[in-house]
Amino acid sequence: MKALFTSAGSIGSRHIRNLSDICKSQGIPLTIDVMRKTERVLPPDIKNLINLEIRDNKSLSDHYDVGFITDETRTHYDNILLLKSRCHHLFIEKPIFDDVNYDISSVLPTGDSVYYVACPIRFSKYYEELKNIANNSEVYSARVIFSSYMPNWQKGRDYRLSFRCFKERGGGVDIDSLHEIDYVTSLFGFPQKTHRVAGKYSNLEMNAPDLATYILEYNDKLIEVHLDYFGRTNNRRVEFFTKDDVIVVDYNKHTVEHQLASTSFDYGVDDQFYQNEMRYFISMINSSGSALNINPIPNAFENLKISKGE
Repeated sequence: MKALFTSAGSIGSRHIRNLSDICKSQGIPLTIDVMRKTERVLPPDIKNLINLEIRDNKSLSDHYDVGFITDETRTHYDNILLLKSRCHHLFIEKPIFDDVNYDISSVLPTGDSVYYVACPIRFSKYYEELKNIANNSEVYSARVIFSSYMPNWQKGRDYRLSFRCFKERGGGVDIDSLHEIDYVTSLFGFPQKTHRVAGKYSNLEMNAPDLATYILEYNDKLIEVHLDYFGRTNNRRVEFFTKDDVIVVDYNKHTVEHQLASTSFDYGVDDQFYQNEMRYFISMINSSGSALNINPIPNAFENLKISKGE
């Protein structure tokens, strides 16, 4: 497998490690090239996994088996266009784009190429518990929350320099943290109506939204979604209001609580979903078209439109 990464930042480096480990375990020979635009020194383990650091697009090979779009969101569209003729398959980090004003017909795959947009939470035990409840309970309403203090995400780095703080660079909690929108639409389908309120409300030094709230209307239920960058304690959970109980699935505590029945259980440590996602992607592109792509570009674009209230 000959792979190309458009960046080796924190996200790209994680995928490089996972791809390398999984290919090694499956006996798949792997060569990795990385496009570099900064002089940041790479960690030794990442540098040792890279064949070539590319500083000029003219140095790109004519063919790669797979390209990984792992740079800032604002550059995704242009890089997909750049790599479309060079890469057979694409793994595109979420969110797919920084806004909805793109013509996706120009970046759709042709032939047997697979373009997959990352949705790692769908490969977690957390999601499996959510899916079990959605499939087996009569859900009248659900309340979804993701709240976390963004300056603590990368220790030792100034959060104010992160792309997440700049709307023009594809930042903002509304699209950067659209995992929740993705798994809600995966569980229940796309809503009939979306109501969105988002903006900058806290004292964080940024010009992109640090809070986004949604009400998603379905024929038979309402889903409330709350996303923020300023919550001082990590809070990620879904409360299901069902016909028979109120069921709370907590990502951080890895528990499922049935409040009326007064029962709960721990579903265990849940730290392998990025690896699970990479295994899925490798198996999908090696399936000769027989495996389902659970998040192609049109699906990811619809979720982006929901996150933007379009």
